[in-house]
Amino acid sequence: MAVARKHRRASITLVGAGNLASVLGPALKSAGYRMDAVVSRPLQKSRQRAAALARKIGAKAVTLPDAPFQSDIVWLCSTDDALSIIATRLARHSNWRGKIVFHSSGALTSDVLAPLQRAGAYVASLHPMMTFVHGTAPRMEHITFAVEGDRKAVSVARDVARALKSNVFVIKKKSKVLYHALGSFSSPLLVAALATAERVGRAAGLTASQSKKITGPILRQTLNNYLAQGAAKAYGGPMKRGDINTVRRHLEELQHVPGAGEVYAALIKSALLDLPAKNKNQLLQLLEGGTRG
Repeated sequence: MAVARKHRRASITLVGAGNLASVLGPALKSAGYRMDAVVSRPLQKSRQRAAALARKIGAKAVTLPDAPFQSDIVWLCSTDDALSIIATRLARHSNWRGKIVFHSSGALTSDVLAPLQRAGAYVASLHPMMTFVHGTAPRMEHITFAVEGDRKAVSVARDVARALKSNVFVIKKKSKVLYHALGSFSSPLLVAALATAERVGRAAGLTASQSKKITGPILRQTLNNYLAQGAAKAYGGPMKRGDINTVRRHLEELQHVPGAGEVYAALIKSALLDLPAKNKNQLLQLLEGGTRG
């Protein structure tokens, strides 16, 4: 089936009904796409999620391997580890000639869709750099998509992103893993650092709620400073001032908080590579001594 010339009126099938699909589905419908189906595994919970999303966007809820895949565009919203298996299974069914198939893995390239490409589809990876968690719906105009793959699929992907009012850029295949790691530093590892901060707060006698109330304003201001002025000007504290004794006391006390001392030392070492700090050599010596101890 040839792809419709006016991509905003093209039909789309979503494979998966998790957090990403739950945001993409309504956004694509609002952008003018015809939502044909939401495909799920036959497990009960998967079918329930697919049915709920399908009702919301006016689509059919179907299960693998019975899905007809009659849409112009098929968008795989599956986990990275499942993509290769799904692509291989899907390639055995339906007529894929002329169809567009996307996946949304940040780390994997369009090569994982090779079975569908051999079956006649045009394939691309189309990854939104955003965190999708249950109960939230990020605004699409705040999202940037990275795309790579077949020329025709990339062209359609650009149209989809623009219809969603999102930013889009072409990425090289060899850059995808580091690009995805950038996202890890920007969200899950940032949350991991905040969870460590909560652990430090508990050791200081604070509840998680108290820690959030205390750190919320400084977190927001720090992020605003970073976005407006960059990392160097947003960076402050005893490391920048070169307060060796303060850092030493931090390290000593953090030894009593599981994992916190290692995180603290690793982040300072990383900061010293790029960010302004006085007494860098002394700080490094202190950190090396602390990690050996």
